[in-house]
Amino acid sequence: MSDHLQRARFLRDRHRHEEAIAALHQHLAADPDDFDGHFELAITRHAEGSNHKSALESIERAIGLDPEAPHAHAIRSSILDSLERHDEALAAADEALRLAPEFPYAWFCRGHALLGKRRLAEAEQAAKQALALDPEDSGSSNLLATILRLQKRFDEAQVEIDRHLARDPENAWTFATSGWTALHQGDVKRAEQLFRESLRLNPEMEHARVGLREAYKGRSFLYRLFLRWAFFMQGFSEKNRWLLIIGLYLAYRFGRALLAAIHPLAAVPLIIAYLLFCFGSWLASGLGHFLLLKDPLARLTLNAEEKRDGLLVGGLFFGGAILLVAGLTVLPMGIAFLGGAMMAAAVPGSMVFDNPSQKGRLLFTGITLTVLACGAGIAVRASGQSPGDPVLDDTSGQFLLIGAIAVMATTWIGGVKALRHAPPQ
Repeated sequence: MSDHLQRARFLRDRHRHEEAIAALHQHLAADPDDFDGHFELAITRHAEGSNHKSALESIERAIGLDPEAPHAHAIRSSILDSLERHDEALAAADEALRLAPEFPYAWFCRGHALLGKRRLAEAEQAAKQALALDPEDSGSSNLLATILRLQKRFDEAQVEIDRHLARDPENAWTFATSGWTALHQGDVKRAEQLFRESLRLNPEMEHARVGLREAYKGRSFLYRLFLRWAFFMQGFSEKNRWLLIIGLYLAYRFGRALLAAIHPLAAVPLIIAYLLFCFGSWLASGLGHFLLLKDPLARLTLNAEEKRDGLLVGGLFFGGAILLVAGLTVLPMGIAFLGGAMMAAAVPGSMVFDNPSQKGRLLFTGITLTVLACGAGIAVRASGQSPGDPVLDDTSGQFLLIGAIAVMATTWIGGVKALRHAPPQ
């Protein structure tokens, strides 16, 4: 083993990835066709997490040098899974298992790929097989607990968590897994304790930070309802989520028509419930961030983008609500339309700051400004009218229509993956 290769492993074990990558490049400069060099470079880039595509190039180069190495195919599966290419990740894990059927890490990779595809029963079997081969593996234990949690088999998930904690009581990831299980069950106080313990053991763990943030927001009953919906949707593949949303919309249209036929007002509760469902699911996270800003301790769980998201969404929604009420009571009616537009603009606004997609940020910023401009246009035209004139004339009506279409369209295009997720690196 060369000195550069040995040093790279030492540096990677201490999370000094950039230095490890530099050492591996030096090693490969002397021996460009060395399997171990490309394999270690792939692992290091994968562990660094900033550029999985480069990691994939490295592992494919390694496989080209030794196509019969099962551990290389397993690493390729893990990298592909990080790139959300779950079908290819599953095929790579199966190739590793063809070469080495008793390889625990390959079974773990297979379970992770199946989890990404939401084939939970098969993922569970793969995780159990990995644990049968290596009962001490923390990754497979946490994977199994996660799969059981998504199937709402909370007691079994907790048994697996407790089993692993008995062997490794200082495992931060296991405490985080237990915290998410508690959060799924609605036990926000216990979830907070578990996430805090996870962060005590590993202050840099994003999985635990996000969990603690959600647990703090879960103190609100309404946000707990949103979490239940979010956790329910996690059990479905992306395709099935769209089918469910479309099915709910069709059921709403059918129910509204049926109730309206019985009595013109009978459909009003259903319409209100559907509007709350449509808009509440988009606003819940941003309003939760806004509420956490008032708590000095809970505020520490927010990063800079989440704080901006809370200020924007909360400012638009609650500021708009104040103007809406004022416009309906003591101020001119045009102010009420501006307030309503601000509340409506909070929907696309919720996808501006807390959105890793650059394209999505630009699009939803444009929609937010459009809705606000429509509300401002109505308010300006209303301010120039004489007493007794209707608030909405032809131009104001067009503003209202454009703003309403923009907000309703947001609830649909907001589900487009490319506009809500950063492209895998």
